[in-house]
Amino acid sequence: MDNRELARMVIELMNTRDFSGYDRYLAEDAAFDFPGAGVIAGRRRIVVFLRALLRRYPELHFEVLDTLVEGDRACVVWTNRGRRADGAPYQNRGVTLVALQGGKISGISDYFKDTSFAESS
Repeated sequence: MDNRELARMVIELMNTRDFSGYDRYLAEDAAFDFPGAGVIAGRRRIVVFLRALLRRYPELHFEVLDTLVEGDRACVVWTNRGRRADGAPYQNRGVTLVALQGGKISGISDYFKDTSFAESS
């Protein structure tokens, strides 16, 4: 799997909600910098965080618009839409920066257009 495909796996795994694949793609000591939550360190903690986050969005689908790769760094540009747990519609746009090392994802950092969800936590 090349770096472009590996970076896109971050989004694909969110769409499938199957984080068992993170064992294959995410380094054990990876870090995830998420708006409103700060840096989450370690593959296991990242998976626990993502599962908790998706409980707030029982319906959420990402569409990758572009993927830019420069060596061991990538930027995945995306949009998403779905529903919050209370049934309200949700949509957002953003980028996910991905650091790659040794065929694994070593870092993820998300940037969103709408960060109002962080204020209501």
